[in-house]
Amino acid sequence: MAIRSRQRLSRFSSKVALVAVWVAGMLLISMSPFALNLLPSSPEWQVEKKARPMTITIYTAPAPFEGRQGQRQMLAIYSWLQLNPRPSVVLLGQDASLSKFAEPLAPFVRVDTEIDFTFLGAHMFHTMVGRARASTSDIAVLIEPDLILFPDFIDVLGYSHLIQDDWLLVAMSRNVPSFPFHQQLPEGPWLIKSNNVVETEEVHAYVSQHGQWTACKGGQLWAWNTGKVPLHAGVMPPFVYEQGQHNEWLLNEALTSGYRFVFDATEAFSLIYPQDIPKTVQVTQTEEVDKYEYQEWGFAVNAHLARHYGSYFFRPANFSNLPVKLFKCGGPKSKKFCFWDHFKHLSYCFPPELLLIAEGQGAGFAGMQAAEDSYITSFRRYVLGKTWKYFPIQPHLLGARRNLPFWKNFVSGFRMSSNRRSTCLQDNFTVGAELDCPVSRVKEPLPLNSHLASPFSLESLLSRVANSDKVVVLAVVGNSYRDMLMSWVCRLKWLKLSNLILSAVDDDIYEFAILQGLPVFKSGPSMNLSFNDCHFGTECFQTVTKVKSRTVLQILQLGYHVLLSDVDVYWFKDPTRELMSFGPGTLVAQTDEYNLTEALNVPRRLNSGFYFAWSNNATIAAFERIVKHAATSHMSEQPSFYDVLCGVGGKYRVGTTLCVEPLTNLTVHFLDREKYPNGAYKTLWENENVAEVCKRQGCVILHNNWISGRKKKLARQIASGLWDYDDRGRMCVKSWHSSGQIHLF
Repeated sequence: MAIRSRQRLSRFSSKVALVAVWVAGMLLISMSPFALNLLPSSPEWQVEKKARPMTITIYTAPAPFEGRQGQRQMLAIYSWLQLNPRPSVVLLGQDASLSKFAEPLAPFVRVDTEIDFTFLGAHMFHTMVGRARASTSDIAVLIEPDLILFPDFIDVLGYSHLIQDDWLLVAMSRNVPSFPFHQQLPEGPWLIKSNNVVETEEVHAYVSQHGQWTACKGGQLWAWNTGKVPLHAGVMPPFVYEQGQHNEWLLNEALTSGYRFVFDATEAFSLIYPQDIPKTVQVTQTEEVDKYEYQEWGFAVNAHLARHYGSYFFRPANFSNLPVKLFKCGGPKSKKFCFWDHFKHLSYCFPPELLLIAEGQGAGFAGMQAAEDSYITSFRRYVLGKTWKYFPIQPHLLGARRNLPFWKNFVSGFRMSSNRRSTCLQDNFTVGAELDCPVSRVKEPLPLNSHLASPFSLESLLSRVANSDKVVVLAVVGNSYRDMLMSWVCRLKWLKLSNLILSAVDDDIYEFAILQGLPVFKSGPSMNLSFNDCHFGTECFQTVTKVKSRTVLQILQLGYHVLLSDVDVYWFKDPTRELMSFGPGTLVAQTDEYNLTEALNVPRRLNSGFYFAWSNNATIAAFERIVKHAATSHMSEQPSFYDVLCGVGGKYRVGTTLCVEPLTNLTVHFLDREKYPNGAYKTLWENENVAEVCKRQGCVILHNNWISGRKKKLARQIASGLWDYDDRGRMCVKSWHSSGQIHLF
């Protein structure tokens, strides 16, 4: 009996002990969030060091280093180089002054020309973002070139770097109307007036006092952790940099896509634009004039893109474009940060690594609308609106109210009390009335332009794009060949050729070329062309080819020499010098003869898809006759070329490579097939490595003809590797495109 009693007592004691342990555990768990909230303001829990220092690369697209703008850019870049850890700086551009500036600052500053530009030289924003997305650093930064940074920027990046999720930071600059400081060396101190040394803290205090936001408009900075996660869904259109809409569009798409935790760090560090700087260099009066003469046109192009790509224009009425704000709590030197939720008017102050606890897809628009009366921001999507896999603190053990969603109970443990928040906001020198100023205001509806039109006449385009010899490279193209057009354009850009000009035969390709920043004009009234049935031998092909000779004649009459190339001609080298070497009395053209035993100039083997024509009386007279002959022909223009220049049946032939037209004494030279092969010569396109075979042969170009059908032609060229356009990224293929990272968005 006594034994049974002792056994029952032992089991009871064990149960009591287990209950006691369970109760103690529950108490500890329930108190954990409040204990975290009572942690001191010291930064130890905020800025825990990782195994190695974070690496940072800053990308920027400067204007030429000239005058006051050049000086602003120099000050800005010098301020970046003083950050610790020191970032790498990449100058995106092609002006010679960039290399001159970067050379003495190597290896920390370098120039990268591998982005796309408009024909006017303006940077294409989507390739700037693409280049930064390909960064191998831990953090990529994209910043306007004249914005000054201070050491507190590194504090923000250090905090952000601890977030165990993919994130995107955006910040807006403040304007300092009078900035009296300057630097003479990248590692030198700040100077004022008679080169008196000023401490960085004094400069920081000055800009904190005098910096101001102007109607929520300023320069912008983007930063993100690198990796495979896109910044947004879909494709970024080819915005022209600094022509409006691209920053607003990117912020909107990043928020609506939900791929990353998006936050506004404007209040967390100092980012300033020095409006009036010391005149340490002589500036001419014209240097401050804006470089783009047609800004209204550029803004119209970007507005058109913003309206037709993504969800920027189609946002619901109750959608807000305000990301959560990151701000500093505890004064300028504090490294404690909090997030500010605009909608709930609540601050969340917790270690950044707690952002790891969410996984799974966002609730989606329908789910978010059910949970909130308005669309939630990226913050609530990532921290509050996901399926929770792991909790350091179980939400149902927090003494939570059952009528609240579990995530509201969870984060309540990390909310800052109203008194502490008020004190924090007062201590924070950057947070004040501007706290509610968004990085991106909801704009008025963008103007809808049913059709875009270039402000440039043909004469104006020719004067801008022609090289010093007054030579232009002309392509006449329709919408069915837009992909081949872009690969051809990209190849010419890679060869450093900027004298190309496009003649559009329909409205679709005309508008497409404008949006790609290409120099384009209309050949005449828009044609209704078949998309897949406009190859050799079709009526569509015959119509289009006759436009080519008319367009060439028009340009010749304006005094410019023309190198005409179809867009299915792949260029290995720039042939211009060699073609010009034949002299003004000669028209040089590719032969379409592929039989090795036949002469190059046999009847009707002159290929009108690649030739060079001089602007002189003899050539103009010959083209007038070609155009007249083609107008009465039921075939393409190609037979008209041969019959006029070489005579019907080849009666004007001289030897195996020439023809001499008797009325104008114009000589036609058929180009060497080894260097200028057509698509059937030696079956080059059937080789496994077309590029290598052509390189050994000495090819200058290779024509992708003698194949029927647009799709077959396109497939053959892509399969060969002779393709230079990323059709999904809407950009030319670059060396920084890796095999696994071609499509960056």
